[in-house]
Amino acid sequence: MSNPRLQKRRENLIRRLLIVIILFMSLPLGLAGCSGSRETNDHAADRGTLDLRNWSFEEDGAISLDGEWAFFPRQLLAPEQLSAQRGGEHYVNVPKSWNSYPKGYGLSDGQGYATYRLKIRIDPTKKVLAIRVPNIYSAYTMWINGEMLASKGKVGTSEELSQADQYPVVVAFKADTDELDLVVQVSNFQHRKGGIWVDFKLGESGTLFRMQNWSAAQDMSILGSLLIIGIYHIGLYAFRRQEKFTIHFGLLCLIIALRAGVTGDSYLLQIFPISWEMGLKLGYISLPLCAISGYLYVFQLFPQDGSKKAIKWVMGIGLLLTLIVVMFPAIVYSQILLLFQSFVLVVGLYSLVVLVAARVNRREGATFVLAGMAVFVMTVLNDVLFYNEWLVYTQLVPLGLFFFILMQSFIISTRFSSALRKGELVSNQLRELNTHLEERIEERTDTLKKTNQTLEKANRELGRMETSRRHFMTNISHDLRTPITLLQGYLEAIQDGVVNTEEQRQRYVRMMLGKVSGLERLIRDLFELSKLEAGQLRFDKASVCLSAWMEQLCEQYEIDVRSAGLALDCTFIHGEEDAVQVDPQQIKLQLDLPRMDQVIANLVYNAIKHTQAGGRITLTFSYSHLTKEVLLHVTDSGIGIEAEHLPFIFDRFYKKEMSRNSAEGSSGLGLAIAKEIIEAHGGKIGASSEPGRSTTIWLSLPASQNEKGVKNSLIQPV
Repeated sequence: MSNPRLQKRRENLIRRLLIVIILFMSLPLGLAGCSGSRETNDHAADRGTLDLRNWSFEEDGAISLDGEWAFFPRQLLAPEQLSAQRGGEHYVNVPKSWNSYPKGYGLSDGQGYATYRLKIRIDPTKKVLAIRVPNIYSAYTMWINGEMLASKGKVGTSEELSQADQYPVVVAFKADTDELDLVVQVSNFQHRKGGIWVDFKLGESGTLFRMQNWSAAQDMSILGSLLIIGIYHIGLYAFRRQEKFTIHFGLLCLIIALRAGVTGDSYLLQIFPISWEMGLKLGYISLPLCAISGYLYVFQLFPQDGSKKAIKWVMGIGLLLTLIVVMFPAIVYSQILLLFQSFVLVVGLYSLVVLVAARVNRREGATFVLAGMAVFVMTVLNDVLFYNEWLVYTQLVPLGLFFFILMQSFIISTRFSSALRKGELVSNQLRELNTHLEERIEERTDTLKKTNQTLEKANRELGRMETSRRHFMTNISHDLRTPITLLQGYLEAIQDGVVNTEEQRQRYVRMMLGKVSGLERLIRDLFELSKLEAGQLRFDKASVCLSAWMEQLCEQYEIDVRSAGLALDCTFIHGEEDAVQVDPQQIKLQLDLPRMDQVIANLVYNAIKHTQAGGRITLTFSYSHLTKEVLLHVTDSGIGIEAEHLPFIFDRFYKKEMSRNSAEGSSGLGLAIAKEIIEAHGGKIGASSEPGRSTTIWLSLPASQNEKGVKNSLIQPV
């Protein structure tokens, strides 16, 4: 069997690993914010010129070419034309799409063409420099010092004359001059946004190529991992179709891999002959398909916490968005990118709600899925900000989804590991069972013998209870029949004229009233006992000081005891185990005083009836530190109770001559009622006796000790 302590330690280790991974995933955002602010504030282009003469590419590394660039709207100017150009330029912030430029020279609908220019002053160097050109929507041509170094797609002045194409490139050039003249022609008639809205980077060629290689290695690692994980889990589903979540998980991995391959550096577009339009369609289609497969995966993992109705909505909206991408060109569906992002975000947030419910309900693996989904939703928010130019950083959805998948790998591994552990456990148990079969048979035989003994004992108890029931029925029949018979006799005597005088009639009426009162007491006691046993009688408990209760009991019964020719003693004694003597004023009990007075009255008046004149009745109180309870002994010097009757004195209608339930006028239920009341207070009651010498009825009640003491009054506030 598995060790609970080892299992708990394993869970704690996984949680710590999860926290470390989340912190690691959050680090790029923090570093990007720090580095971005330093470059923007200290080295930014001003009115088309960027001064980098005090910048060391060897020591300081690469730098983003951010700031004010010269912008020539609706003009495609070559470097030689710009040399002869005088005026007509505007200065715009780069990176930023030309949709957001002022109306006077901006292209608010994203469609059009323009020329960008930036002059960069540097210290001449013999080292080779390079520029990393980002994705520019949707075609461009770039010159440095009049030399064309990069071109993607076909720049044109209309949709018919232009052709879209893009993926980032790094181009190297000589930097043996003190100024670099960077000219970029851009045209866009295929996408919702145009212009340069991702930053250029300038640095030593070795540095930029290393950065490009490192970025490619990271992206290809993510892409390869997604493909392997996706194919693996689709294979799991093929062999075990009961685990439906594996097929959705595998499809999610493949869809994410597809999106990672056609966005960013667009490796699939570089490797395979895929057109720009097809690549963009694949990227957009992946968004709703990711939402569909992601929610289906979460639902299959935790169907008790998800909603089947939500599946219809998610699939309906997702397929509708997919159909729009398939049927319309990029210029149409790219205009509603925010709708795609909102759909993914809403589905992600609803999935978070489902996962929180699963975590609250302690579903297996809910913590891992919740952490992965939370990071994914954060990256979706980042991408919404990035694509709408509210945050200029980079897209992080592939990274966030990769982390989400990593978390899912944990849960799937945990489930399969749990299944393997259970299989190993069953195998070990079978092996142990085969090895120790004889010992187990012997143990089972001993267990059966003990069970038989228990059943025999229970059978004896049932027999005793059946005997008690018969006695009960006999006694109640006798106790009801006797006074009824007498009443009938009295009434017949009056009817037959036996009773002639007024004095006789009054005496007979008094006797009948006495019998009726006895019957009323019997019925009342039976009714009360039934309510006590059914737990239907309400107890109004209050905080009672032991010292005040003792004083009240002594005063209440002293006159009756002395009137019977007996002596009454009330004492408080300290227990032998008490190292420190406690004052009764420091002890509190929770009592329903009227019910408790009913119990004490029954015990005291029983003692009075069975004690001859000149005897003594003693109420002895004590407090036990060990059990936290008050003990009360009611002791008399009367005739006592024989040992054979002692175990039954708290039973209903047990009225043997020495049982304390046989006093004249008694219903035989007093001690049974007293026992129910004491047990309702959480206490116990019992008896001991020496026939011919004394009888003691004892009871214990829960109590507490107040170190500061309590006021010497009977009832204290609770």
